[in-house]
Amino acid sequence: MPGGYGAYEDRQLTAEEEEEQDVAAAKGEIKFIKQQDVASTRNARRIAEMAQQTGMETLTRLGQQGERIHNTERNLDTADQHQLLAEDKARELRTLNRSMFAVHVSNPFTANKRREAADALALDKRQSERRILDATRAAAHDSTARQQSNARDLQGNAIRPSQTKASLADRAKYQFEADSEDDEMENEIDSNLDAIHRSAKTLNQLGRAMGDEIDSQNKHIDRIIDKTDRVDDKIAVNRARLDRID
Repeated sequence: MPGGYGAYEDRQLTAEEEEEQDVAAAKGEIKFIKQQDVASTRNARRIAEMAQQTGMETLTRLGQQGERIHNTERNLDTADQHQLLAEDKARELRTLNRSMFAVHVSNPFTANKRREAADALALDKRQSERRILDATRAAAHDSTARQQSNARDLQGNAIRPSQTKASLADRAKYQFEADSEDDEMENEIDSNLDAIHRSAKTLNQLGRAMGDEIDSQNKHIDRIIDKTDRVDDKIAVNRARLDRID
């Protein structure tokens, strides 16, 4: 029927109404894209922070492993000192064993030389022991200082930069009829991106710190292997000397 309800429904939109529809569609599309951005940056932030936490835990375990390596070296140094004492005792035992069957004629000149030689040997051993202990302590100190430096660097990187009024004003230039919901999404996207950036920097620092620690520990392990071989050789020689004592 002309002029009826159906005719009213099929009327053509005015230019202003079409523009409003286009604006509403654009705003809906922008909102949908931002919602996707919020979800993706939120997920990326979660993954980055999980990787950062794993890296921190790994570096901590490396530090604990370094402490155990230092303890091992200190124990080796102690074993070396005890081995030197055992070597001296074996030498004394061999001398006493020979003196039981030998006729001795005292010679003050040779006795003084023997005492001087014994004193020089004792001094040389003590200085050698001190150098070894000092090197072990220095390595332990360097490891501790390196871990403390890494911790300070990582804590400094964890400082969250605050958004300035200038950055908020710059962002507003690219927002389309922003409302409170749009501002909240923009804030979360910015916060997530900042967190991802910090995590990336932290992961870079963690990677370099772990690399340095592993290199240091590898050198330390090589030093322990060398010390172990030397102590084992000395023990074998001392055992052979004891076996030759009649």
